[in-house]
Amino acid sequence: MTQTQHIYLIPGTMCDHRLWSAMINEVEGLCPSGYQFHYLTIGRQETIDDLLVDIKRQISRHTDDKITLLGFSLGGYLACAFAVKYPEMLKRLLVVSSLPTALPTSVIKERSRTVAWIKQNGYRGIARKRVLALLDVSNQNNEHFVQLIEDMDKSLGGDVLVHQLLVTTHRKNLFDKLRALPFKKAFCVGRNDNLVAVEPLIQAQAEDGHMCLEIFKNTGHMLPLEQAVNMAKWLISLGEQDKTQHLIY
Repeated sequence: MTQTQHIYLIPGTMCDHRLWSAMINEVEGLCPSGYQFHYLTIGRQETIDDLLVDIKRQISRHTDDKITLLGFSLGGYLACAFAVKYPEMLKRLLVVSSLPTALPTSVIKERSRTVAWIKQNGYRGIARKRVLALLDVSNQNNEHFVQLIEDMDKSLGGDVLVHQLLVTTHRKNLFDKLRALPFKKAFCVGRNDNLVAVEPLIQAQAEDGHMCLEIFKNTGHMLPLEQAVNMAKWLISLGEQDKTQHLIY
């Protein structure tokens, strides 16, 4: 009898459980009863370290066993930071559309301007131009993707956005500490992601025998939406084999 695999999910900035719905549906179609997914949330604590403590609390309510942790974008960084802080809790780390590094100075300045503008003028929702920048050009006419991103943003609101920007801006480069961890680390990224550079991930894979990397063609930042089918296949393949490989979908 095949044992059910439990995967714990951390969403990205201004995302919730709806981010994962299409991918989970595909996994359940391809592998019925093979996987169970657990939604984690990004809390309202005031430091990254305190966010990690809260994530640990959420996981501990479900299990004391070692887990597979999957994070997207900001959630990917938090998943990496969690792995470094609590390595004894993980058996596998999965990171989607994220770099475990410090943010560029230009991004930090942009975040500061965004927070200042929202505090002065209020939040009117994510701009359509911003939504389209998160998607590959081949997906920018997909109204379902656009509407879902806008709906998640609207549900969470400006207070959550300001909090997430303020608390998670000052990050550390975690690649060296991740490399020292003995469990498998699997990263995937869109070839045309405007927010995540592929080259540092390729270099990190070359230096870490426990890391594998998958690059999805015709894909922007919102990989769980844009590549739900192939991400589901990737996820299942990781559960079926342990060897490191570099695939391009």
